[in-house]
Amino acid sequence: MRIVELLLYVASFTVVTRGESEIITQTYVSEFFELKNGHMIFTKTEKTPVDMPLGDYAITGFFGEIVDENNNSVPLSTVYTHHWVMDNDVHSNKLCNGPEYVFGIGAESRNSEVNFPAGMGVHISGKRYWGANLHLLHTEGLAGDNPHKAAKECNECYYAPTKGDECKPHRNGTFQCCGETDYKGTVGTCPLAKTDEDPNKSGPSYALRYRLNYTRDVANTKSLEIGVITTPNCETYYEVYRNDDEPEHLSSTTFQIPRDMTIYTAIGHQHTGALNISMFKNGEFVCASYPTYGTEEGVAGNEKGYLVKMSGCINESTGPLVLKAGDSVRLDAYYFVGSHDPRLLYSDGTHLNVMSYMYTAYAFDGDAKESASSEMYMTPQ
Repeated sequence: MRIVELLLYVASFTVVTRGESEIITQTYVSEFFELKNGHMIFTKTEKTPVDMPLGDYAITGFFGEIVDENNNSVPLSTVYTHHWVMDNDVHSNKLCNGPEYVFGIGAESRNSEVNFPAGMGVHISGKRYWGANLHLLHTEGLAGDNPHKAAKECNECYYAPTKGDECKPHRNGTFQCCGETDYKGTVGTCPLAKTDEDPNKSGPSYALRYRLNYTRDVANTKSLEIGVITTPNCETYYEVYRNDDEPEHLSSTTFQIPRDMTIYTAIGHQHTGALNISMFKNGEFVCASYPTYGTEEGVAGNEKGYLVKMSGCINESTGPLVLKAGDSVRLDAYYFVGSHDPRLLYSDGTHLNVMSYMYTAYAFDGDAKESASSEMYMTPQ
């Protein structure tokens, strides 16, 4: 196994004026990881440092995608991006006792750039450690007569005896069957068509290319917090099973708001099979994020049968969502679980290891110092 020591930073740097502040756009590339056919990688943030700006700044937007050694975009049908997220050494998710990250997400990220409203951003100060959790699966060369079925079962963390000691039949659909302890892509594989490959032969390598928008004009940038709420009940993932009698599966969770706050940005994250994820305030519909599915085989950004984009729910054009202490926020997430899903290249109704997240950028109302130190989770009802 080799971790390729290639260019970690791409010299891409632009400056534009937005409102009264200069916005800097800088592009970086993570370290490259070798990932042979069928192999998975699940890095840990504390062991996978990534480059970020130095000093004090405010993040105003971000974008990311997986690239090869030639800096070309890699189709999801080659390397599936289950998720990529970045976190630092001081962030905490104050809304949900669940997923922890500042930015990033999954297969849709290539077409779902996030930009916070003008004059707002996530304040970063001092010397911070930043790390990445990259969960990638190379789904070429898999066993079976149907490559689309094989890719689905690899991406959805189905049990297979080739996936390492942590993957057991009773852990079907869990991260243990998706390379959770495979930090370098060497522990196990999804079942392969050919198992006699030379173990000393190098495979292709891939990296995360990410673009950050930020400003040094921190004093004139309203500080935002980042939080993620999920259904069901702040869980990281869950599963949905085929049901032709009721082909739309609903997961719904209601949260109690702990204190006055305003959400300025919200965008959903779901997996293949999703129909939408929506937000309600005190029982009244607020907004929904809808998936887009690709229509061209092997085309990066429009991969046929894959979820390639999520629409925004709350952003600068919709205006913010104002919440008061005691209000309720409900997330409703739908997946299609009928036997035949015409959006996909293979479907059987069941989807394992799915997610239903709402990524939010918000500010608690009141004293800024008090808000910054508040550790108040929403309470699932």
